[in-house]
Amino acid sequence: MASATEISSEFREGFLFVGGATWLDLLNTTPAGEAGPQELIDSPERALAWLAAAGLGDGPADGKMAMHDLRALRAELRGVFDGLQAGEPLPDAALASVNRRLAGLSGHHVLQRGENGPVLTLALAPVADPAAPVALDFARFVCEAEPARLKRCAADDCTLVFYDRGRNNTRRWCTMGQCGNRDKVARFRARRAGS
Repeated sequence: MASATEISSEFREGFLFVGGATWLDLLNTTPAGEAGPQELIDSPERALAWLAAAGLGDGPADGKMAMHDLRALRAELRGVFDGLQAGEPLPDAALASVNRRLAGLSGHHVLQRGENGPVLTLALAPVADPAAPVALDFARFVCEAEPARLKRCAADDCTLVFYDRGRNNTRRWCTMGQCGNRDKVARFRARRAGS
């Protein structure tokens, strides 16, 4: 069972961060609701809140631009997810979109103290396109990740996606505290009813 610390770190500012990569967490900002997909980036303020909760800084002063750029990138990458999962090459349109966003990034490396010794990080300069750091996360992901580990939650009523970082690649649910627990309870009740 997930600890209280793990559960609380999955939820930040009303957003769920279980994807294992920032770009997957952006895709998860439209989870299934009773009346269809629920839009979590539904206002300029919520767009800025998502950027902050994702650890991408405070974002630009223009929340409307942030909302537009995040939603546009999310729509582009949502179509790429299934292709990546199937091991297909990236579509030219996705490459062009990501490269356009990456062109606006600049920064410098910073050597910092980490828990286990020195850590080299890239400090990005403020950018005009608030979705550019998400595009950078996507670009790094497609160069380093194993497509077979991209998954959709096994719960029938869940639309969340994630990257399985477990050694055995057996993760089934977006989060054990939500969908995994519901599945366990349902199986337990079915066994009890069958007794």
